[in-house]
Parts: sequence; C-alpha cells; structure tokens
Amino acid sequence: MSKEIRIATCGTSLTYQGDYFNLWQRQVERGLREGKQSTARIYNFGENGADSAIGLTFLYRALQTRPEIVVLEYNMNDAYIARSISVAQAQANHLNMISQLRANDPNVKICLMIMNAPVAGGLYPVSDRVNWAAYAQNYRDICAADSQLTLIDLAPGWVGATTTDIPDGVHPTKTAVSTRSVPTMISSLRPLIS
Repeated sequence: MSKEIRIATCGTSLTYQGDYFNLWQRQVERGLREGKQSTARIYNFGENGADSAIGLTFLYRALQTRPEIVVLEYNMNDAYIARSISVAQAQANHLNMISQLRANDPNVKICLMIMNAPVAGGLYPVSDRVNWAAYAQNYRDICAADSQLTLIDLAPGWVGATTTDIPDGVHPTKTAVSTRSVPTMISSLRPLIS
C-alpha cells in the first residue's frame, strides 16, 4: 500500500491559478507518482495578489493539512513596486515562515520556488516589477544559506519567453507552464518523496 505524501503549495496567483489558469499541481502530482511507492497529494494555498506578508498571515491554513513538504512562492508579488516590500523585508518574511513551519514540524521539507520572470508587452508592465531579479536572487540566497531548504528555480526555463507564453506579462499559458515549468517542478520535488 502506498503512502500519501502531503505537499502544500503557498503563493501568488501563479500558484493559485483559479478557474482561468491550468492547475499545474495536478500535472505535478501525476508526474510524482511515476515509479514511486508514495502518492503525492498537493494542496493549493495560493492567493490572487498574495505577497510574503499576506503569506505569513495565512500560513496556518497550510499547516492544517499537516504537510510533509511546503512550497513557498511569493517573489513575483514581493517584487511588485506598489506593495513596497523591500528585498530585506521579503527575506525576513520568508525566514519567519520557515521558522513557523519548522516549529510546527521539525521534519518538514521546505522549498522556495522562483516562477517565470515578467515579460514586456502584457497587461502588467515590466516596470511594475523592475527589480524582480533581486527578489528571485533572494530565494537563491536564502537556500544557499540553509542546506535543508530546496530551491526550485524555474526562471532558466523561461529565458526567451514572450507574450505568446505569458500574454498578460505575468501569468503564463497552460501550454507554457506544462512545457517550461512542470518538468523542473517534478524533478526538484521527486528526491523529497520516498
């Protein structure tokens, strides 16, 4: 009998995806089942418009599922200049979330996930997230400083993306997510599942 591994995904609309977008979580679940004794069950705690400050206040919802793995994805909206969240504040918010997750379960596996970079020409101008790369680097730095964390860096897969892939400049199409992100999500999460 296979064991169910609970994965909580917490983040922005890129995690939530709602009715408009394809839920990448189902694709990742299927990919994680291949050749494994365990079955992955992904719980989606993404929120439209969420940033790490909002994520910090909503983290308790993810904890209710008793996840073995938690994926945090807030850098896209932390970088949104209207939010006025500095790189240092974003880092502090994430370190606080990591501390809360570990206080709840010292064995929890935590991933920080960098999604696609914003592209020019969409509804959301790149100038709204002009410093996006610094917030993405923030995730790399946090993970480099803590060997217990897993970095899921999807940004390299989006090099050369256009509004064909990301029509509004921020939210990718189902096809683009399936080809550019899902394989890396699966390969990054697979080692965490026995």
